[in-house]
Amino acid sequence: MTANREYKDSVFSLYLSNPERLIDVYNAVARTEYPPDTPVEINTLTDVLYKNQINDLSFILDGQIVVLIEHQSTINENMALRLFLYSARVYEKLMKSNALYRKKRIPIPVPKFIVLYNGNERYPEHGVQKLSDSFVFQQENPQLELKIDIYNINYEVNAEIVRRSRSLNEYSRFIGRIRANLDDGLALEEAIKQAIAYGIEHDIMKEFLEAHGSEVANMLLSGWNMDEALAVSKEEGYEDGFEDGEKLGLEKGEKLGEQKKQRELILALKGVLSPEVIAEKFQVSLEYVMAVLSGASIVSEESVPYEAVKKE
Repeated sequence: MTANREYKDSVFSLYLSNPERLIDVYNAVARTEYPPDTPVEINTLTDVLYKNQINDLSFILDGQIVVLIEHQSTINENMALRLFLYSARVYEKLMKSNALYRKKRIPIPVPKFIVLYNGNERYPEHGVQKLSDSFVFQQENPQLELKIDIYNINYEVNAEIVRRSRSLNEYSRFIGRIRANLDDGLALEEAIKQAIAYGIEHDIMKEFLEAHGSEVANMLLSGWNMDEALAVSKEEGYEDGFEDGEKLGLEKGEKLGEQKKQRELILALKGVLSPEVIAEKFQVSLEYVMAVLSGASIVSEESVPYEAVKKE
């Protein structure tokens, strides 16, 4: 399977591509005690979950195929469905071309799906999402199921899982330091720069940051959580909307401002993120994103017919 030319590592995927760190994190999540030298085969797909930046790792450990994802934005209720499709691709990658036609049963690794939540919204230390939650109607024993364990790894939450893993603890503290710097009013670039210097000085991801400091800065600058930018853009959009929509009344003016700022942000991300990723981040249809990127004169997502823009 060929890699997506647009894909970029994230700090998360690069940091945990070290087998010892990966085993440390898995031991914390699964409450196991695999030694650091346990064989691990990383087989992450680069063209399924995210088009531009890889925030997931897929690996085989002791007969298990584990999909580990970092999630920095709002919890997506379709993660189980996406991971169902992802897992099919991973198993397909493991199979020989003619394996499915054999009469004898083919042994396959046991799947395990883990999401590490690192966003700003309140979330419990542990949650579960199931594929069957998306079924049109619920069944007591569905014939097809997929379960995801979601763990909150925010350092402020003081989650037990973070205390059990040095790798997770240090990563969580590093991301938390960047957010604290942003809260103190620093620009993103300076917030990242100071967090890297702080980490090296205080032995937080020190070895990793010394080896990859400039790369980490570039990754974070290009892939930092868009939800924070969207929150700011909403406030700015309100002001624009009040001015442009004064004649329409307060409520309509506020909505107009949000839509205007949203279009500006979508256009600013042209060539930086794929249309699919932009649509996901803004929680809008791909057709709407394509219409904005094409320069169409539109007011809102509702004004774009479902098939108005042909998918490439």
